[in-house]
Amino acid sequence: MFKIILTLLFIFNSNITYSHSQLTDILPKDNIIYTKIPPKIELTFRSKVKLIKIDLNQKSGENKKIKINLNSYKERSKKFILPMPNITSGKYNIFWRALSPDGHIIKGKSEFEVK
Repeated sequence: MFKIILTLLFIFNSNITYSHSQLTDILPKDNIIYTKIPPKIELTFRSKVKLIKIDLNQKSGENKKIKINLNSYKERSKKFILPMPNITSGKYNIFWRALSPDGHIIKGKSEFEVK
């Protein structure tokens, strides 16, 4: 009986304490080569988050950083759609940070290339 109770506590506790919102989808997709410049950056999360920062870095000799203005994205949301900055062909990294519903910082990146 003790093992059953312990197992149930572990199962329920792991579901309750894991409340960081995960990214479920990102565009441009990670490790994809595009023939045309994607028209937007889209991030989809499992729950509502506050988007804190997005940087777009061109991976070249000088690693050009393009900061994306988030002034119009102050509300928490599950989905954020941002216009793609004016970019040219090349390899890029998108670095993002968000505040999860439980107050933790979550972050990630996506790498893509435009031919």
